[in-house]
Amino acid sequence: MTTTKIDHQNGVLRICVDRLEGNRAGGRVFSQRLTAPMSFSDLGGLLLQLEALLERQNFPQAFQRMRSFTSEAPEYPAGLLPTGAMSAETVAEAKGEKATFVLRILTRQNATWQGVLEWLEGEQRNNFSSDLEFLKLLEQDLRQSGGEASQNN
Repeated sequence: MTTTKIDHQNGVLRICVDRLEGNRAGGRVFSQRLTAPMSFSDLGGLLLQLEALLERQNFPQAFQRMRSFTSEAPEYPAGLLPTGAMSAETVAEAKGEKATFVLRILTRQNATWQGVLEWLEGEQRNNFSSDLEFLKLLEQDLRQSGGEASQNN
């Protein structure tokens, strides 16, 4: 069995927004980093789930880590795709009922994310330099798509 390291091509996250209800946006996340779609019920929950995924898979590696001088120091695994990961085709075909986004988290510096958010239906592509900026861009694009989703979930 071969193991595949996560890189910026296979580490892409596809956010499929299926529900826009008042201040809440819900849906699913598809990625070769996952073995099944990851559901979310609001944007705050999405942010927390994505951060947990990044930490668990250690990709991209966090720029800053807690230092420890004991033998109980945490180990950070190599960023590998999980066994039974979704295929590239499954990820590429995933589409949200309300909106679809492609999220590329390129680095994690200064305890936050830097990357690119692409709204497929709106044909917009924006760089962001923090997870808060990512949420603001996502909320803005969802409003343009006809919804009223808010990050104040």
